[in-house]
Amino acid sequence: MNISVDRKLVGQSAYEQLRNDIMQGKLQPGQKLKLNLLRSEYGVSVNTLRETLMRLVSDGFVEVEGQKGFKVKPVSVADLEELVELRITLETLGLRKSFQNKNDNIDWKAKLISAHYRLSCMEKLMMEDETAHVQEWERADRDFHMAIVSNCGSKQLMRYHASILELSMRYQLLALSKRPFRGEAAAGEHRELLDALLSDDVEGAVAILADHINKGTEIPNM
Repeated sequence: MNISVDRKLVGQSAYEQLRNDIMQGKLQPGQKLKLNLLRSEYGVSVNTLRETLMRLVSDGFVEVEGQKGFKVKPVSVADLEELVELRITLETLGLRKSFQNKNDNIDWKAKLISAHYRLSCMEKLMMEDETAHVQEWERADRDFHMAIVSNCGSKQLMRYHASILELSMRYQLLALSKRPFRGEAAAGEHRELLDALLSDDVEGAVAILADHINKGTEIPNM
C-alpha cells in the first residue's frame, strides 16, 4: 500500500476513535490529553496524534493548552445554549429552503423516509440496550437531521449545520450518563416531524423540530 495513503487511513481511524471517545465521555470534558499515553492507547505515532488533535481543535472538540498541550474541550451551560440556538437557526432555515427547492422534492422525501427508517430501527435497539448501540444510533440520528437540510441548495449552510450538529450531539451523548435514553419520546417526535415533512406542513415541521432540538439537548445538573 502507498505509504501516504496508509498514513491517511491510520490518521482517519485515530480521529474517529478519539472523536467517539470525546463524544461519549470516555475522554472527560477538560481532561488533559497526554501524547505518550494516547500513543500507547490508540496505537499511532506522536506526529499522527498531534495532527489528529489539531484537526479535533479545528472541529471544536479539543482545545490547545499552553504551547504544546491539548485538553478535551470543557462543557458548559452557556456553550450548550449557544449551540442549541445556532442549530435551531440553521436547521429550520435549511428545512424551509429544502421545501422551497421543488426540483428535487421527491428525491428529498425519499431520502427522509430512508434515513428515518434506519433511525427508528436504531431507536428500538437503544431502548433495549443503549450501551451497545449508542455509536450507531448517534450516526443514524445525525444522518436524519442532515437529511432534513439536504435539499436546501446551499453547501455553506449544510457545512456549518453539520459542524454545529456534531457539537450539539456531544451534549446529547454526555446526557446519557445522567439520564436514560429518551426512547419513545424521541422516537415519537421524529415520527411527528417526518409526517409534517411529508405532508408539506412547513410551519408544523419547524415547530416540531425546534421543540425536539430543545428537549434533546437538556442535560440535568450539568
